[in-house]
Amino acid sequence: MRIQGKVVATFKQFAQLERVLGPYGGQMASFDWVFSPRGPDGRPEPMFDRATGKVNPTVVAYWREHYDIAHRIEAQWPALRPDLDGKIHVIVGTADTFYLDGAAHRLKAVLDQVGAHAEVQFLPGKTHGDLYWKGKDHDWLGKQIAWAMYHVARPDAKIPAAYRGELHPAIDTAETSAH
Repeated sequence: MRIQGKVVATFKQFAQLERVLGPYGGQMASFDWVFSPRGPDGRPEPMFDRATGKVNPTVVAYWREHYDIAHRIEAQWPALRPDLDGKIHVIVGTADTFYLDGAAHRLKAVLDQVGAHAEVQFLPGKTHGDLYWKGKDHDWLGKQIAWAMYHVARPDAKIPAAYRGELHPAIDTAETSAH
């Protein structure tokens, strides 16, 4: 985990915290519950042992086949294209707290490789916690996305000037706003 470019916690430290919290508490445990196959007792198989760090390759393979978006697009693009082409929009900060910008770069490379019409935007200096912020408005990005979606649904609608041209595709800056 990084904040303003400084590493403040490691994956090992998160795993140690999870050992203290027990099997039901923590981000990694929640990922296991959502993404992992179930063991004989009905509980999720952990991706790795929290005490030793030993990785379970069977679980890793399961996650990859079922939930790795870049892998699935790369392997299944001809079948997925009719449903997804032109509909994928990803926005991530270049300083993401959990390094998700790395996964977004991988996804963008795959999207480019298969020729998908998709948008992957990297907002300079933004983190996991301030991605939506602009100035004092802590939901600016949410509003920007909502207005961009509104513009797609109603292309003739007038969009407030504050929400035009900042994201891609940019809402036509020639529009005037009645708001």
